[in-house]
Amino acid sequence: MPSFYYLHGFASHFDIASPKIHTLAMLGPVRGHNIDYTMPAEDVIEDSLDKLMQVNPDVIVGTSMGGWLAGILATEASMPFVAINPVVDPSKALKNHIGTGQDYQGSPYELTQSVVETYYTLTQNGHGLILLDKGDEVIDWRETYEALNGYYPVHTFAGGSHRFEHMQEALGLIREHISGWSF
Repeated sequence: MPSFYYLHGFASHFDIASPKIHTLAMLGPVRGHNIDYTMPAEDVIEDSLDKLMQVNPDVIVGTSMGGWLAGILATEASMPFVAINPVVDPSKALKNHIGTGQDYQGSPYELTQSVVETYYTLTQNGHGLILLDKGDEVIDWRETYEALNGYYPVHTFAGGSHRFEHMQEALGLIREHISGWSF
């Protein structure tokens, strides 16, 4: 049974009780950590890679900014990954959040232009699976499809949202994606 490491998106947090993680846990145990995307990209990557290596999972799964990070970390660690409604170009996507704000838990954050400029596009290497909800209200699924199709298998689902409403339907795709790996 494979183990998973889950990476959340911007202004969110790791919540083991979330429906998405609960559903993913049907395939194997899921771990994760809270990520502060207001830090420079290399700090986020280094911190996440350290935490990832402490757990030593088999597969990395991430949503939104976590999908971007999953691709980066998995390529670095030679592991398979699943990116759900991933951010392809964080320096573009994060521009909407520059300044002060509140995360989804009500905690304040400050994101600077200089930090946003440290983020680069999602890798087009590695063993990834891309899952997209066509109803994503934050990221245009067509842009993601165009950017990543041809590099990775990309599966789309009608409707849904940025939070991804099709985890149950995606379990078979995830199982198939990781089937060739020995865990």
